[in-house]
Amino acid sequence: MKRRAALERMTPYHAGERRPGAVKLSSNENPRGCSPAAARAAIAAMEEAHIYPDGAARDLKALLAEETGMKPEEIILGNGSDEVLTFIAAAYINPGDRTLVGEHTFSQYRFATNLMDGIVETVPMPDLRMDPDRFLERISENVRALFLCSPNNPTGLAISGNELEHLLRKVPRETLVVMDHAYIDYQDDPAACDARQYIREYPNLVVLRTFSKIYGLAALRIGFGLAVPERIAEMERVRSPFNVSTIAQHAAMAALKDEPFVTSTLEDNRTGKARMIALFQELGLPHIPSQANFLTIAVPTDAREFAREIANKGITVRPLNSFGLPQHIRITIGTPDQIELLEAAMRKR
Repeated sequence: MKRRAALERMTPYHAGERRPGAVKLSSNENPRGCSPAAARAAIAAMEEAHIYPDGAARDLKALLAEETGMKPEEIILGNGSDEVLTFIAAAYINPGDRTLVGEHTFSQYRFATNLMDGIVETVPMPDLRMDPDRFLERISENVRALFLCSPNNPTGLAISGNELEHLLRKVPRETLVVMDHAYIDYQDDPAACDARQYIREYPNLVVLRTFSKIYGLAALRIGFGLAVPERIAEMERVRSPFNVSTIAQHAAMAALKDEPFVTSTLEDNRTGKARMIALFQELGLPHIPSQANFLTIAVPTDAREFAREIANKGITVRPLNSFGLPQHIRITIGTPDQIELLEAAMRKR
């Protein structure tokens, strides 16, 4: 069987490790789970399991429009924001087109490009920052899209509003700018960017959001994209029908309405982050300041070896070798009980 040449550039995604009985701090999930209201809505939606979902997700789009300040026609739903990345690639990337991707960032930008026989150009991040100027230096006629992530996974660093505005002014209008805001709900730096405000001014901008992080719906696979109606209509052409289940849609609507759950999650994240930073300082492990729900630390040995030692003590964390950071690990900010177990595991190693 003859394979597509693109397959040679593609590798399966490797998720954070999970071990039976271990505390999982390897995948940036909400350690509190999801809103109880969202769980109830998901269970109730099973009554309609025999009926195809609303492919247009009209009720959810209406609620998201209220939440984001956008219009329903400026929203597209995906089976996770990963699927929206695939829509972008299918709609805009031709074989041989180039995309710009940061050196240390989420792997799915490369996956989406390679899926369409595009060519990924890696943008260096020598100080671990996703510097818009380094992207601008590499813009050329055949660069079809550039992918930004803020706060960035796996560093947690955010691009400032001024930096993003500077980039948007300079990027040619025929080049797509994709901003992944998966972790923006955790962001508390007033200088950090929110790309949503630039969408109507820059029709080449697409913003990605997810329900997998602060809303705790990772297993239900639901995310969304924001863009001007023309971009959304183009992406809708490559969207499969019924791609987001009724269960996911109803859970997402309930999650959006449960503001107290989000508020308490943010408070837990703030206090947990401070406690984990204190632990890393005590152990002499430098950390990267994070605007997300995880912290990345430098470790004195190979990251895989370090993560294996911690996993053997009942805590799974993410070694960042696959992100090009072989001496860094990423750790989800856990619950107080989980952090207590992490403290014990790391002090014993």
